[in-house]
Amino acid sequence: MTGVIDIHSHILPELDDGSSGMTESMEMLQMAYRQGIRQVVATPHYSRRFSNTSPEQIRKLCMDVQETACRDYNMDLKIYPGQEIMYTNDVIDLLRSEKILTLADSRYVLTEFFPTAGYSDIYRAVRELTRNGYYPVLAHAERYPCLREGERIDEIRDQGGYIQLNYRSTGGKWYDGTTRWCRKVLKEEKVDFMGTDMHNVGNRCPSTEPALKWMNKHLSKLYIWKILNENPEKVTVDEKI
Repeated sequence: MTGVIDIHSHILPELDDGSSGMTESMEMLQMAYRQGIRQVVATPHYSRRFSNTSPEQIRKLCMDVQETACRDYNMDLKIYPGQEIMYTNDVIDLLRSEKILTLADSRYVLTEFFPTAGYSDIYRAVRELTRNGYYPVLAHAERYPCLREGERIDEIRDQGGYIQLNYRSTGGKWYDGTTRWCRKVLKEEKVDFMGTDMHNVGNRCPSTEPALKWMNKHLSKLYIWKILNENPEKVTVDEKI
């Protein structure tokens, strides 16, 4: 199956602050499909606010969403289970006991933090995950101001962490500080994944085109292929990048 692979999405109905129902899930997926996305990792939140979702629920909904998309909407899509995990000290134990999900049953863990998190907290989390055999992927890394200082992105990657940016942040206005930072680290080829982080069909819909327009103008085709296709595919087959 060719096409772009999205490793960060909230398409499963009625699990978190994402899709409100199957109809909205299908509308989001249709929008993504028109933009070339053919494989999606569903990553409902795991946090104190969203702590009651079971892996079994997620797996069943992935199958239901995929079947509905293929059967009723003629979309040739593959949906994988996963979660976006708010890091806490018990995350390692929850992963080991399979109470929360990695990305597509791989060793990759989509990990998020509060925007106010300190650098030492993020660095420590990456180190603990890698020490325990996991590959931490920092969800929407542009949201953490502490990572913009010095060589911190390099330090996180040297420690075994991976960097994911949101298309929407990258495709913003040239004068926006977050957009400028996203484009800077992309030009330096320090980003490993892009993600839609789609939640709904309104203000958080899948929107890749502004970012891709900029990327196609300023980045090499090889690097774009790597972060949109090659690296995400390695997640789906559990290969280390």
